[in-house]
Amino acid sequence: MPLELLKIHNGRNLIQYSLRPHPKFNIIYGSNGVGKTTILESIYLLLRSRTFRNNKFKTFINYNENTCTVFSRFSSLKENTLHASFSIGISRSKDKVQPVLHLNSNKINSLSSITNLVVLGLITPESFNLLDAGPSIRRKFIDWGVFHVEPFFLNDWRSFKKVLSSRNSILSKLSKKYRHYKKIGTDELELINCWNPQLLDLNNKLDVYRSNQVKQISHYFKKYLFLFSSTLSENISLSYSRGWTKELNFSQYLKDKIYEDLLAGYTRYGTHRCELKIALNNNLAKEILSRSQKKIVIICLILAQFRFLVDTDPTREHNVLLLDDIDSELDSKNLNILFTILSTLPCQTLATTTNKSRYDFMNEKECELFHVEHK
Repeated sequence: MPLELLKIHNGRNLIQYSLRPHPKFNIIYGSNGVGKTTILESIYLLLRSRTFRNNKFKTFINYNENTCTVFSRFSSLKENTLHASFSIGISRSKDKVQPVLHLNSNKINSLSSITNLVVLGLITPESFNLLDAGPSIRRKFIDWGVFHVEPFFLNDWRSFKKVLSSRNSILSKLSKKYRHYKKIGTDELELINCWNPQLLDLNNKLDVYRSNQVKQISHYFKKYLFLFSSTLSENISLSYSRGWTKELNFSQYLKDKIYEDLLAGYTRYGTHRCELKIALNNNLAKEILSRSQKKIVIICLILAQFRFLVDTDPTREHNVLLLDDIDSELDSKNLNILFTILSTLPCQTLATTTNKSRYDFMNEKECELFHVEHK
């Protein structure tokens, strides 16, 4: 299960850093700016080839250097398990867009080879925008889970975007011409409708993927939320809004709403407008919940998806959860509840903090402390 060794070279202000984490809990403490988050960011870079602070990987590389390297070794607690023990390395250069990836010293071209080996979870202060932000953020959250369990999702999603873009391009070109007319010419109608069969097929596939994902994480979400607050658990619900009128199937929508799409100049509804809705007594939760309640809901949502992904393959040993400065977002009671939940998960947790005393409740046998200092 554990990430056994992590080495960082030229990652922000960590010129040379090595860490041997505990297989269960790791508390990385120190003052602000010493590189605590960089350690978590390095693990994320290693497994996702990008950082979680922003998409500009160049900012991760030390400003005095041109390249950075992160190396890791994952060990197995079991014998004779396929891919149970392995090493991963990544190098990134300011001069090159593509990273150099190695799995067991062999250069690889696809990140999927690494992604399938480790379930990675992440909660940062930015995660707490999930509830208040627009629906696109929650769509990405759903798709992150779908990506790991549906092997055809990524190809279907990319194909859908291409077909949707082609249909929208035609609608946009024709919208000005037909803005003042009620009737669409036969030739123009055929130009639009020729994309409908592909759009319909891909839309319905993505709709099934996403709706299933929401259903599958709902059980875990309720379970974890109950441990924080039985009242919230009883009154909050997750639901999936598919992105078009409930009363119509998508084929009928494309037929009935073509003129409205033409006036707008784009395909107004479909799975590209789907939404994960979080409601409190049938009202939008984000409009009613307090700030602290929102944080609890979001933590439970992320943990629910993480647990679902872990459970999809019980034979996989390597599950890593990264918590960046989470104790600044929770009071002592809720922090204790969170780590009680984590103690039941088959995962390795690495958490950063500026105040290690917040974790005095931890079992010393299951936890390792790491102090990061300025050098």
